[in-house]
Amino acid sequence: MSGIPEGLRAAGLPELPREAWVEVSLDAVEANVRSLAARLPAGGHLDVVLKANGYGLGSVELAKASLAAGARAILVATVDEALELRAAGITAPVRVLWRTPPAYLAAAALAKIGVAATSPAVVEELLAVDLRGAPPLEVDVEVDTGLGRDGILPGELAAQVGRLAIDPTRFTLRSVWSHLANAEDTVRSRAQQAQLLASAAILPGLEHHLVASGGLLTVGDTERVARIGIALLGVVPNALRGTETAASLGLTGVYRLVARPVRIAILPAGHGVGYGPAFTAQRPSRIATLPMGYADGISYHDKEKATVLVRGVALPVVGTIAMDSITVDTTDHPATDLSERDDFVFIGESGDKEIQPVDVAKRRGTITNEISTSFSSRLSRVYTRKGAPVAIRSLRGAESAQL
Repeated sequence: MSGIPEGLRAAGLPELPREAWVEVSLDAVEANVRSLAARLPAGGHLDVVLKANGYGLGSVELAKASLAAGARAILVATVDEALELRAAGITAPVRVLWRTPPAYLAAAALAKIGVAATSPAVVEELLAVDLRGAPPLEVDVEVDTGLGRDGILPGELAAQVGRLAIDPTRFTLRSVWSHLANAEDTVRSRAQQAQLLASAAILPGLEHHLVASGGLLTVGDTERVARIGIALLGVVPNALRGTETAASLGLTGVYRLVARPVRIAILPAGHGVGYGPAFTAQRPSRIATLPMGYADGISYHDKEKATVLVRGVALPVVGTIAMDSITVDTTDHPATDLSERDDFVFIGESGDKEIQPVDVAKRRGTITNEISTSFSSRLSRVYTRKGAPVAIRSLRGAESAQL
């Protein structure tokens, strides 16, 4: 049997510290960038949001693939996320969407990282910072058009922007932007569009942008700029998961969560499985133990709810979800030769079946964004092209064959 562990060896890459991994298709990342960018009018720009370590999949690797496919810029939530990208050699525009603490503003200017003016208090911080010896700090001004979470209120916008515009040797104003409150509510979203356009009209020369993944797919027909996050991963935005699928949106799934058993054993009837025991075999049962648990992003509440796919057959997770392991009842699998070399797929395709991130989110009563962002750093990320590993990132660091 050939798979990721064997492919890593063939590529001369380090072996997995344990046989549980997140598999990330860089080909799928690039395909999704091109598919989403095609929704924009000619001359439009697709900026990729890679906060929270690229939604848990690796911001550096996803940034390189996204930029190669035509993305214009990388957007992150925090300044240290931006500095990580610069340290990794990303030279494309990088911008921070949330407040950057004053102690980091000069470093942002020196690294040519854009920052956000998200409130009058943040404007005060920008005006007070010592930028001597640094190039002008690029600033994107956020206006609150209805989300109510952050941004300068429309009535205060002109005055606050005016304060920043006084000295172009210190600040370069780049854009005015906002965020939709409810992308599937087209009436509310169109009202926010109108408010942003009105705000942009009093600030001539600045780019304006509003829509993220859900907004691009609902009210983005007139937008020239889109900030894409979860859709980049081939995942249906939460606003649309009741009516759309990845296929209907032209998206390709980017990641799989896979493990190989550390043990497969036939337990006699009456034998317990896991703490409690939470499961007791009612018959002789073939139980497989997988080396990943709630410390890796498998929710404790997946107990008695989750399934995995093995050779295209769905099997139940049984017993308690432990920190480092889960157990699967493989008794009813038709194959008699299941072994420690079989892939047990928690998220992704196996045979003609698939468990999508949205399936896991619905089962847990959460949103799709939380699924991959829950993956811990000790869970190795393996990056592939044409199905073969080209790079791996683990706690040991990142190593690449040809990325």
